[in-house]
Amino acid sequence: MDKEKREHPEEQTSSDQEVTRKEIPEAVETVGYEEPKHNADVQEPVYHSSLDSDRAAVEELSEPVKLAEPEKRYAGFWMRLWAYIVDLIVVFSLTGLLVQPFTMIDAFSEATLWIWSVSGLLGGLIFFVYFLVMTKWRGQTLGKMIFGLRVIRKDGGRLSWSDTLIREVVGRFIHRMLFLFILYAVVAFTPNKQGLHDMFADTLVIHE
Repeated sequence: MDKEKREHPEEQTSSDQEVTRKEIPEAVETVGYEEPKHNADVQEPVYHSSLDSDRAAVEELSEPVKLAEPEKRYAGFWMRLWAYIVDLIVVFSLTGLLVQPFTMIDAFSEATLWIWSVSGLLGGLIFFVYFLVMTKWRGQTLGKMIFGLRVIRKDGGRLSWSDTLIREVVGRFIHRMLFLFILYAVVAFTPNKQGLHDMFADTLVIHE
């Protein structure tokens, strides 16, 4: 009968097939298997995951990059003089537009305050307000814009109202009202091209 089963395997019963499947793994288990021996002298390669490299790249990018500060170019006497002349033209134009019409009124043209006329005081007010507002707002007047100049603090910070008042009102009052225009020449002889009003306010005038 066993002979018939071997000759006709398709006629094997299900119980015979189960017995055959059980015998196969047992036969495999009987085959000797020996685990490979690890050599202590051979170092296993260390694999780094891509996550470690990505983390290192992110840490490098997160470090602040220190950029070299551009060297300041201080504005000299002549460049500042041309800018100041342009500003004077602007101030005289504003004074003519805002004050001159009132001088046609006799009472206004004859009015005085101490030793100054009212029209002269208004002209001076326009002068100081122009320099004060433009310097605080933009760091430069129209004349400085044309010649590419800018007023900055000596420590690099932003101009405050106190800095601007000292520079544009107190400093210019000393130069203008006391008729000490010659003191503007100090700019030509100081290391950082500072005028007296710059020294009072700790400011510099640089090229943009």
